[in-house]
Amino acid sequence: MTELDLLTIDEDELTASICLDSFFDFVKEFWDVIIPEEPVYNWHIPYLCSQLQDTVERVIRRENKLYDEIINIPPGTTKSTICTVMLPAWAWAKDPTLRIITGSYSASLATDHAVKSRDIIKSEKYKKLFPHVEIKKDQDNKTQYKTTKNGERYATSVGGTITGIHAHLIIIDDPLNPKQASSDVERTGANEWMDTTLSSRKVNKAVTPTILVMQRLHQLDPTGNWLSKKGKAIRHFKFPGRITDKVRPTPEELSEYYVDNLLDPIRISDSVLKDNRLDLGEYGYAGQFDQDPAPSDGGVWKRWIKPIDDYLLDQMLAEGKIKKIGSDWDLAYTEKETNSASAYVTSGEYDGNMYITDMGFDWLEFPKLMDYMKSKKPTHFIEAKSAGKSAKQVLTKNGISAKEVQVTGGDKVARAHMATPYAERGSVFCRASILEFLYTCERQGILKFPNNEHDDLQDALVQAIQRIFNKPTMFVL
Repeated sequence: MTELDLLTIDEDELTASICLDSFFDFVKEFWDVIIPEEPVYNWHIPYLCSQLQDTVERVIRRENKLYDEIINIPPGTTKSTICTVMLPAWAWAKDPTLRIITGSYSASLATDHAVKSRDIIKSEKYKKLFPHVEIKKDQDNKTQYKTTKNGERYATSVGGTITGIHAHLIIIDDPLNPKQASSDVERTGANEWMDTTLSSRKVNKAVTPTILVMQRLHQLDPTGNWLSKKGKAIRHFKFPGRITDKVRPTPEELSEYYVDNLLDPIRISDSVLKDNRLDLGEYGYAGQFDQDPAPSDGGVWKRWIKPIDDYLLDQMLAEGKIKKIGSDWDLAYTEKETNSASAYVTSGEYDGNMYITDMGFDWLEFPKLMDYMKSKKPTHFIEAKSAGKSAKQVLTKNGISAKEVQVTGGDKVARAHMATPYAERGSVFCRASILEFLYTCERQGILKFPNNEHDDLQDALVQAIQRIFNKPTMFVL
């Protein structure tokens, strides 16, 4: 815009032009329409506004999307106001023909976001600046309203049916709450809804992007589900509340904007983070403020297991010092990697301590699993349950040394809590070259238990600890 243009344009036209050119300026202009408190425009707000603006402008040009987007950011950072309330209103100012679907874990939350957007659009300021945007009088509901240019906003909850609309833009804000994230059924339902229902509600799959905004709550939450999909084009933004040696933002360039390692030193100060850690506990804090589904230094399990040099361990084995050597198994009989794996931990005892010599997991049907187990020399210990009994009988008939053990302690978490004291007191050692795998393996790492993708290796470890230290009842049938 030239200097002469600025002299001839009136104030409203100038404001409208500035808002259309910058989503962040739009947010600042319309903040007080829906929020009475004074704004705190921390650096992440203009940063996110710029990224979201690029996405919407690409949609407006009907260009093929480059990626879907994930935004993992702590609560209290204006994420919903920016992404779910302001963005649709700004997008319509740019192009009132856009059809937009928004969703959240609850109908009431999705409705609240949609109503606030509508409040902006129906405000006198918005009407004055963008008179070309008008909501149809006969299509003006809280969760579904349309423009006179055939644009549409449809708000729904996760799991809800979506009929009669195909979107140019989809925004999902908090598809799970923390309580739902602990449920396999709720997580699976949210993931399937996003993968199947939403994918069929796009004007053009090549063009329509989905923006997912949430805190990390589980390794298999919707963020984890997306990140696990090989080949899926994703732009991932991860904003932890504080940077540490083990907690880093994504992309790494974001760290340049942090002040004293804090994302927002005014609203999320050290004292605020400390209070939230106390209120939420280690797992809740890790998900909502570190943007990691489990504490970086472990939750139920921490880095208590001691490394032992590979050469020294092999020497102890060669000298016959380590006794009661065996492989403890958590068995499954499937090749589908979405299901449980068959996992084992090989260990023995020396001088009152446990030594882990080997471990692994794989997805194998039973015939291949038998071949796999036959290649492992020590006796195989299998939990004494119905499936274990039949497995043990088949294994022994095929010349594989197998015994059943009775594992006690209730559910998986309770058993883990019974096993961890042996590691915490320094009585569990592991071959140094495989210890990090045990801790942090993406799919089975014990530090993320019980929020990891699979817990089969953890289960085998717990059984091994019980066998070595507790001498559980053993059945030789």
